[in-house]
Amino acid sequence: MSSISATYMNHPEVRAIIDDLRSQRHHLQLSNLHDDAGNQYVDLVMEGGGTLGVALLGYVYVLEQLDIRFLRLAGTSAGSIVAMLLAAGGPIAQAKSEWLIEKVATKDFYDFVDGDQHIQKFLGAALDPDARKAKKVRFSTKVLDDLKNHYGLNPGQHFLEWMRELLAERGVRSTDDMFAVRAIAPPRLHDIRSGKECTPERWRQISVVTADLTTGTKTAFPDMAHLYWNDPGQVNPADFVRASMSVPVFFYPFAVENLPEGEAARAAWQRDANYRGPIPPKVLFADGGSMSNFPLSMLYQKNGNGDAPLLGIQIGTSRDSYQACDSFGNYAGAMLSSMMAFYDNDFLVQHPELQPFVGVIDTGNYNWLDFSISEEGKLDLFVRGARAAQAFLENVR
Repeated sequence: MSSISATYMNHPEVRAIIDDLRSQRHHLQLSNLHDDAGNQYVDLVMEGGGTLGVALLGYVYVLEQLDIRFLRLAGTSAGSIVAMLLAAGGPIAQAKSEWLIEKVATKDFYDFVDGDQHIQKFLGAALDPDARKAKKVRFSTKVLDDLKNHYGLNPGQHFLEWMRELLAERGVRSTDDMFAVRAIAPPRLHDIRSGKECTPERWRQISVVTADLTTGTKTAFPDMAHLYWNDPGQVNPADFVRASMSVPVFFYPFAVENLPEGEAARAAWQRDANYRGPIPPKVLFADGGSMSNFPLSMLYQKNGNGDAPLLGIQIGTSRDSYQACDSFGNYAGAMLSSMMAFYDNDFLVQHPELQPFVGVIDTGNYNWLDFSISEEGKLDLFVRGARAAQAFLENVR
């Protein structure tokens, strides 16, 4: 453990939160699914939020410290990063958030801004409020060329390689490897009411949500990987996450070429994506938040198993105040956030029984695209996530 990651886990407020919750452990039964090691199991969905995703780590860390583990997982963008690392980082019964803190919270996010110096200069000015006020933001020829030729400013290659390296640390280089890790059963996972043991199919599903702009499809990986790859089991799961976090304009869209062809492939497109057109030679993916930033619907079961609750973590979204539209910038921001949130909020309205199981992290005034966020800022977001987990656990009983 590095000194930086120890700073997160040993933060006085975080330690106090965990100690307080442990003193109330006998009240904190969320699930009927337990194992013989004393863990209880839930399904988990995490919202996207750019660099604000550090707050998810604080939330998940508190849950794991209370012996809560995760079966099915889903997420978009930043939520997809955490979901995939939890899914592939080790056996289901193993706590993994300390590893995530070590690898994610201590990462210099500005490494992901991997455009050339012209792009970095432009983005530095565009994301700096003081620079914007001074009207120093200029579209150089290089910026315009990247937007014209690549539809984005940063290749996203550094992120993809970083994600592949993290998964490789845990022996995962393919989707088949990930499912092999997921197949390692917890010690006698069972329903405490009936004593019936749980089968591997109960925890198999992982859903990383992205937007296939070419066919207009909300795509969930790995479930729909067979539409895009001839051998989906050999696809590195890092590719799924790269597709999910492709913030429009900021990153190049993620591209897949040489899609499966033939009658069976066309039938699969119609069956699984309601797409009846010709199979495109190339598909471009953008950030899944453009279609579903909080994909509770991916794991929702109409009848439910009654054995494990579906938990959700939202980032900075509470719907307890309105958005002021007193300038064009605020108006445009409100329009974008409303479009991103509409489908997922409508789903919660239609399923009010899920609302008590959704925790909301207050992320303050942090900018979700602040890739130069300070270590102090990341630590504060982590603590905010821990606070939100405490509030959730104390209110959900």
